[in-house]
Amino acid sequence: MAVVIGATGLVGRELVKQLLTSGHYSEIYAVVRQRFDLSVLETSISTTSLSWIEIADFTQLKNVLTQYDFTDADVFSTLGSTQKQAGSKAAFYKIDHDYNLAFAQVTQQQGARHILLVSAMGANNGSLVYYNRVKGELEQDVQRLNFEHCSIFRPSLLLGERQDARLLEGAAQHFFQWGQSLLPKTFYARPITAQQVAAAMCQAAFLRSKSTDKYQDQAYLEAGTSSQVDIISNKMMLSA
Repeated sequence: MAVVIGATGLVGRELVKQLLTSGHYSEIYAVVRQRFDLSVLETSISTTSLSWIEIADFTQLKNVLTQYDFTDADVFSTLGSTQKQAGSKAAFYKIDHDYNLAFAQVTQQQGARHILLVSAMGANNGSLVYYNRVKGELEQDVQRLNFEHCSIFRPSLLLGERQDARLLEGAAQHFFQWGQSLLPKTFYARPITAQQVAAAMCQAAFLRSKSTDKYQDQAYLEAGTSSQVDIISNKMMLSA
């Protein structure tokens, strides 16, 4: 079983698409404020059941999700925002830290074994950059939970078409897409597509499943990570 929060976002939509087409899971739950038209995913779901968990108010995440049994599930969080989009620092913190942490806490409580979290390159709970500091705090708090496995993904600038317009990010996307060929392939901060991030998340989940013990052999893992927590960098996702 897979459970996804943030399924309407750039990475989330691509992740749901790849999970559905993989055939790895018999059932997928998407935690959303409002369900969306699956035709946008351009995929067949004949072999996989997709169930919606609609929660209009994410302050109720724990109350709603305690009604579900997530035993041995892989849970994916691609939920994220920006301070401008959220409207204030406090609102941004609530979305990017509090809601993500609440999702992690309740799914772990309900039996989930592996959490896969999209963070950000530069995440550090001691950073002077507020965005990176919040991401770092979230990483630290999620790692403290008693998941069997925790995989954290730190992408650079995400490339792709968003449903929610982000003016400055859109301009940066156009610039970097134009200049991609000028950047060395080994440049660690190269922009990355939503498809690449989603693919890395799927690969990590599949390799960490109970049927295999090959995960530590994969080239995109950062050296020195433990058997419980894996940090997957932007460079590693690009080279996977």
